[in-house]
Amino acid sequence: MRNLFKTLILLAFLFLGLNSNAQCKRFTKKQCIPELKEYTFNGQLNTAILSRGEDAELMLSFYSGQKYRMYVCSEETLEGTTFKILDIDKNIIYNSEGKESNVFDFKVPSTQQLIIQVSVPGQSNTHSLDFQGCVSVLIGFIED
Repeated sequence: MRNLFKTLILLAFLFLGLNSNAQCKRFTKKQCIPELKEYTFNGQLNTAILSRGEDAELMLSFYSGQKYRMYVCSEETLEGTTFKILDIDKNIIYNSEGKESNVFDFKVPSTQQLIIQVSVPGQSNTHSLDFQGCVSVLIGFIED
């Protein structure tokens, strides 16, 4: 009986996780991708379900000869989400903190990998799902 209970709890968590991920993808496709406007979306859905006070980091490759638009899109429950772009040596290239927009247009002088750090402000004082939301890092490009 105990094993059955543990199995049911595990299945419930898996279902909630898969459902949240599907909702995050829907949110990204409907609300975020259109904001890339004249840029061509690179096709990568870099999404995460985050809570207040959490951070996420990913590394992406960027190629010379292209102009990029990075857009960090988050649900309203995660208002104030910011991001930093760092080079491989962790030097800050861009910080969105204090800026009006979570869009950054840029070109790289040579092909390189960059680190994107996303931060959701505030500490979560509860484990409620109400404080979780989708965060997406989208990349668009234009041949230069």
